[in-house]
Amino acid sequence: MIKAYSSKGLSFIALMAALGNVLSLISIQLSPIVPSIPLGPINFSLALDPSHLATFIAALLGGPVVGGLTGLVGGFVAAFQFGFSQGNIVTGIGLPLGKAMTGIVAGVLFKRMSAVGLKSLAVTTISYIPEAIFTAILFVYLYPLLYGLPSAVATLIATQIIVKAFVEMLLLGAILAGIARSRGFKTYVSHLFS
Repeated sequence: MIKAYSSKGLSFIALMAALGNVLSLISIQLSPIVPSIPLGPINFSLALDPSHLATFIAALLGGPVVGGLTGLVGGFVAAFQFGFSQGNIVTGIGLPLGKAMTGIVAGVLFKRMSAVGLKSLAVTTISYIPEAIFTAILFVYLYPLLYGLPSAVATLIATQIIVKAFVEMLLLGAILAGIARSRGFKTYVSHLFS
């Protein structure tokens, strides 16, 4: 297990967070599902975001602290793209916090279950539940209060985001299962911990 506050641990977190941000940036540019739609004082857009792949790899190898820090820093591009650049401070601040929650829960579950293979699907999906609840709270309660967004619209947006994210978690769980079984990954991990 990687120690979060060692030089190796901090380097690993930086590497995984950079990977998460690059995955996020590429996917936002290449696969927007819903382009930017103005909704009063804020804009809304939706895109595929596989950045949690880096969060899950970090959580698998480093545990909850490494996973949480990777999720937090790995969410900066998405926070800028979906939050700050669209006048949405709530998403700008909330998105990295939600990603950190997923990294922490994934780290705890990976530690307890030693989840490799098909168990990865369960871990990635279950790990997203706290972030899904957090996202729902932000949209259903804060958006109408802070931005005057009608509750029905805020609920519809939250539902779309959460459903899309659960589909992503299943896909990322399948990818993670494949990565964890690969010989190259096992070699990398053995060098990382030596």
